[in-house]
Amino acid sequence: MRTMYSLFGLLLWLVPMSGHGVAIPLPPAGAELPVLRVALPYNAFPPFVTGDPERPGVLPELLTHFTPDGAAVDVDYIPEERSKKLISRDKIQVRMESESWYRGDSPMCWSPGLYWIKDVLITHQAASVPEGDYRGFVMLGRFGYTYPTVEQALSRGELEQTLFYSERAILDTLASPVSGDKRFAFMSLPTIRWLQLNSPKFVSALKVHQVVDTAALQLQFNRSALGLKGCTQFRDFFMRFRHSTEYRSILLKYGLDIKGVPQ
Repeated sequence: MRTMYSLFGLLLWLVPMSGHGVAIPLPPAGAELPVLRVALPYNAFPPFVTGDPERPGVLPELLTHFTPDGAAVDVDYIPEERSKKLISRDKIQVRMESESWYRGDSPMCWSPGLYWIKDVLITHQAASVPEGDYRGFVMLGRFGYTYPTVEQALSRGELEQTLFYSERAILDTLASPVSGDKRFAFMSLPTIRWLQLNSPKFVSALKVHQVVDTAALQLQFNRSALGLKGCTQFRDFFMRFRHSTEYRSILLKYGLDIKGVPQ
C-alpha cells in the first residue's frame, strides 16, 4: 500500500479549512485516473490502526488488498476532526467511521461492516461506577468521537467530559488514582486489550465493566463521482474478501476473531 507521505498529504495539513481553499484540478484527457484518497486516524485506533509501521493495523493491511481499477489507494493519517472537514470538501473520499455513530450533515455511502466494535465501560479499580445517574461523574473521551450512551446526559449538563487525542492517553489518565475517583471511559474492548499488551499498569490498575454499545466499524465514502465509484468497488471487493483466508490471517495477527465480522 502506498502510504501518502506525499505533496498531497502535506497540502491536507497546510490548506486552510476556512474560505474556499485550493481547488484540485481534474486530470487532462488521457491522464492517469484519479486515485482514491483514504484518511485513517492520526492518533491511531488500535488494533485497527496502530501507528506502527511494522504492524500498522487491520485497516491499513486490509486496504493493501483493495486496488480499484488496478491502482493502490492513497492512505494518509489525519486527525479525526480535520478528516471530517476534508471528506465533505472532497480533499479525501474515504475515512473510518460507523454509520450508527455518525452525526454529520452530509449524506455518505457506507461500506459493509468490517468488524463489530463493542464499547465497554472502564474505570480505575478503586473508582465509583455510574449506574444510570451520571451527575458528579467525569467521562474521559476522545476528540471527534460520538458517545450515544451519554449523549442526553452531556446535552443536559449532567455529565462532565474531558477530551483526549488518543485512547492511550485516556487509559494513562484513568490508571492514575485520584481521591474520590468518579472518572470513567467508554472504549472499544479490542483497543483496551491491545494497549494492555505493552502496559501492565492498564491491567492491574483498571477494571473493565459491561458492554454499553455495539456498532460495526465501516469505511465512509463521500458522494463525489470518485467516492461513489470507490464505494461500489469496495462493497464488491469486501463481500468476497471477508470470507477469505487473507482476512482471517490479518484479524488473527491483531488478536481478533473472524466471528467478529458482520455477515
